[in-house]
Amino acid sequence: MSDKAGTSVNGGGENVLDIKDLSISFRTARGTVRALRHVNLKVPRNKVVGIVGESGCGKSTLIWTVLQLLAPNAMVDSGEVLFEGEDLLTKPESELTNIRGQRISTIFQDPMTALNPVISIGTQMTDIQYRLKSSMAEKRKRAADMLASVGIPDPKERLNEYPHQFSGGMRQRICIAMALMMNPPLLIADEPTTALDVTLEAQIIHLMRELQRDFECSMMFVSHNLGLIAELCDEVVVMYAGEVVEQGEVRDLFHNAQHPYTQMLLECDPARIEERMRNLPTISGSVPDMIDLPPGCIFAPRCPKAYDPCLKEPPATYHAQASHGARCFLVRDA
Repeated sequence: MSDKAGTSVNGGGENVLDIKDLSISFRTARGTVRALRHVNLKVPRNKVVGIVGESGCGKSTLIWTVLQLLAPNAMVDSGEVLFEGEDLLTKPESELTNIRGQRISTIFQDPMTALNPVISIGTQMTDIQYRLKSSMAEKRKRAADMLASVGIPDPKERLNEYPHQFSGGMRQRICIAMALMMNPPLLIADEPTTALDVTLEAQIIHLMRELQRDFECSMMFVSHNLGLIAELCDEVVVMYAGEVVEQGEVRDLFHNAQHPYTQMLLECDPARIEERMRNLPTISGSVPDMIDLPPGCIFAPRCPKAYDPCLKEPPATYHAQASHGARCFLVRDA
């Protein structure tokens, strides 16, 4: 069973975010870089959707498109970004300013630079509540309560401290607290554990899962780490060179990956390697030139399973199961 190229496989239910046929290009001196092409994905309400793929696959461009913070040389070639039914691509800047931070919040990957080093934590946490018609005492209490909810000890006293007085893990907890301050319907986490060690990483992931359930928010979780995706997310979207090549429920995708790229990506995960070896597995070849794309499947030049149809035309998205689809002719012909 197949559908049209680029059709999302997430079906039914209410979605906080619904991206339809999104294509983004960038004008450069060399030519037009086609960074995203016909991307379709949905973030259901109260669910965590993981976005995974190699560096340069378009994950960050996708985030900046949702936030409408693209570079001046960016062009929206097609598509819609529906947030709670409203197309963000058509919103004026005044409305987007009210959406960012209040209805869509972001946790960035480096807690060492995400906070202003010369302003106290309390001031930063009260400043982001500028939309609330509350007294300063009420705002500080709300800030202290949020710090307590993410496990910061003595939250009232620590509001007076500065970022350098906190460890990296504590700073990331503060960033999470600030992102959830306005109880947003959508939380975007852009590789939030990259700068942390393994122990802190596990703590932060556990904390984010608990808070996501407590605050009943939806989350886009961007990461290179397949283990974190498997532990935290309900659904997974696999991206390669600006396209969504596979998506589905996390357990089904990890145990029954359909696209050769996803299969090879999983094989490269050190946590899944059972035997000791001198050289870790890799995906041979390199990503295609985003200015001069191949005529067929975007992964065909690197795919060991490529055959004649893959070289002639881009594949549609074909269903392996009702909630699991892959952009691959092998799924069609299975």
